[in-house]
Amino acid sequence: MIKNLICTGFHRSATSATANYLFNAGLNMGTNLMGGNISNVKGHFEDWDAVLLHDEQLIQNETNWQFHDDVLLNPQSGFLDAYIKKRSNIASHWGVKDPRACLFVNEWQQALGDAGHFLFVARHWSSCIESLLHRHSRDLAYGLPKVNRDMVDVQFWAQPELAAKMWLSYNKRLVAFARANPQITIVATQRALFAGAPIIAELNTKFGFELNEEVDSPFDVSLFRDKANQRIFTQLSHSLQAQLNAVWNELLELATFRAENEAPHIVSDEVKQDELAQVQALIASQVVITSSKLDTVKPKSTWLTECLAITEPAAIAQFLEASPIGHLANIQISDWLPVIEERFALHGHVILATAKLLHRLKQYQLAIKCFQVSISLGVYFPYVDMMQAQCWQALDKTEQAEFFFKKAIVANPNNPIFNTNYAKLLLVLNRVDEAEQQFALGYQKGKKQPACLIPYCEFLNNNNRTQQAIDIAQCFFNNTQHHGVLALYSNLKLKMNIIEGKQYYSELRNNALKDKDIMNWLISACLNIDNSNSEEDFILRCLSHWKRIKII
Repeated sequence: MIKNLICTGFHRSATSATANYLFNAGLNMGTNLMGGNISNVKGHFEDWDAVLLHDEQLIQNETNWQFHDDVLLNPQSGFLDAYIKKRSNIASHWGVKDPRACLFVNEWQQALGDAGHFLFVARHWSSCIESLLHRHSRDLAYGLPKVNRDMVDVQFWAQPELAAKMWLSYNKRLVAFARANPQITIVATQRALFAGAPIIAELNTKFGFELNEEVDSPFDVSLFRDKANQRIFTQLSHSLQAQLNAVWNELLELATFRAENEAPHIVSDEVKQDELAQVQALIASQVVITSSKLDTVKPKSTWLTECLAITEPAAIAQFLEASPIGHLANIQISDWLPVIEERFALHGHVILATAKLLHRLKQYQLAIKCFQVSISLGVYFPYVDMMQAQCWQALDKTEQAEFFFKKAIVANPNNPIFNTNYAKLLLVLNRVDEAEQQFALGYQKGKKQPACLIPYCEFLNNNNRTQQAIDIAQCFFNNTQHHGVLALYSNLKLKMNIIEGKQYYSELRNNALKDKDIMNWLISACLNIDNSNSEEDFILRCLSHWKRIKII
């Protein structure tokens, strides 16, 4: 009998540790799990395929994971069906963890039917907000990106109430669902889980799972950040705080497991106020905007206008190859594809470029058609078979996908990417031994290619061979520096030894920032924050991060 468990809760609520517990207890959580990082050292345990499904629905509704009921969420009917079928073909009992699932619990229930069960993890809104602000300020302070107010990270300070409104939107849905469906829902608070709540036993008793109740708990008190800065409360209106508290109290009423004390743990600033005053004075003295420095907006022709104006085959092929998909966000494919197909019907290179663009736009059926047309016109490369295989895989046509992956490998056995991408399909099919063989072949052929090394190391890590993955990554960047491999190595080190991993992460960040003008970056970043309390919060958080890695 098929049984499914949706594990969800708002971001930064310990859903990852909970999913880790489920995984260790024997529940299949997916074949393509998101790895760990400095924000989640033991791993996220999110199946990328499910995350992408949620993200696609959010994008189609012109929003993202920062959804806060700013738009009407209208998911596409049946968008979960193919995923559920694929997972059920591999395992009879399986789970999905993703905070975004909070926004789609009704769709999951409808799609899963009687097999669906739900585990909600709840955390006080102030602690969730604190954790989000800590994570995203660290990413900004350590990355020093070119900042604008539309950036996802910056939104938390450009819109001071955003994180609170997000928490409301996510958790109001959980409350409504749990009240309507108590027989298939368990609610547990983060503090209760860290205190040892017998959640595995409860899943077995209430829902009939057969999970290992003797497995060690991954809830590590040393990693439990359960504080909220006083500044969080000063940035929220009293009416919004009242709404947050009301929903929190409802969650506590519904909870099967809750701690004896669920009151927020509020703390004051760690950074001295005189340091804040110095930065604010620096901002006031250096931020001068004159008319000569104002950027003027130059009118640009649209992608569609440029595309339809090109008549030379070589030029249009190059244009299509170089087109960022973001330029086509509001352009209908029917506005340009028929023109290209008619105007360049006998130019195989143009049709191939069209197919590759359609592939990037995730228009897989149309891409396959164009790939086949380009081949019929005499334009063929082995990678065309690989891209067709990826299209078929995305359409959940695994038999066709495997055929074209094998065809690509036969046509060019020296291309390591073919083996690596074939291995990813084999993982989906739960043919783990064959997948390992293909990952290893891809790595052996492409030891200098991060696109082969990183997936192989992630596979090894997910199969409890983290030290082997570390050794491989170490050999790579001893000879060549690569951001992706360095990040992978850092995450692997964190998993093996949290203290040593954090130390290595700090050293990486220190080396990356030691020659940078961090104060000038901070000044420019603050230009995107209009609220004085938010600006103060952002400055203090950045200073705290830089102190932690001894940059200041």
